[in-house]
Amino acid sequence: MWFIVCLIYMNTVAAPEILVYKTAYDSRSQCNSVSQAYPSPLIDQLSRAKPQAKRLSLRCVDLEELLQLKRNNKIKSI
Repeated sequence: MWFIVCLIYMNTVAAPEILVYKTAYDSRSQCNSVSQAYPSPLIDQLSRAKPQAKRLSLRCVDLEELLQLKRNNKIKSI
């Protein structure tokens, strides 16, 4: 399974806040195609939720990477 995560940088010195979209994808290519073909709705949603964000970064991660991020960071779902 693959997931779209967004790293939200609130300032230049703090670690990013990590949000995970609830939709899971079967393959990396499917996940990448959604995140690359339709970034505007995803970014618009995040911009409304976090208007003070300095920078947003979308990427696809597999379940293992997601679990590692969860162990090392505070993750929220959207």
